[in-house]
Amino acid sequence: MLLVILSIASAAAFLYYGYETVFKVPPRGEYERYGMPRVRIFVGSMQLLGGLGLLFGLVEPVIGALAATGLVVMMLLGLAVRYRIHDAPRLMVPAASLAVLNLTILILHIA
Repeated sequence: MLLVILSIASAAAFLYYGYETVFKVPPRGEYERYGMPRVRIFVGSMQLLGGLGLLFGLVEPVIGALAATGLVVMMLLGLAVRYRIHDAPRLMVPAASLAVLNLTILILHIA
């Protein structure tokens, strides 16, 4: 039951962020600030696929574990970018939280 709740929560977050990243204007400025405007569509697409993977993972655990792994890696890379551009620690909390959440989901899939 915990796996279902955490997977749905993470999937909702990534589906929302993925949609925002691909289709909305404000994230475009963020990716320019990161010095990576060309990866915005790729990252947003991976967020959408990761969110869908978490949901499919409720039926097929291997897909859920792979999606959670990919999302952990993505969030760690996001943290590295924010660290590189000297963002305030408070701006790193969402990525760090989502990394921990998806690491927990991965562990639950493996257990």
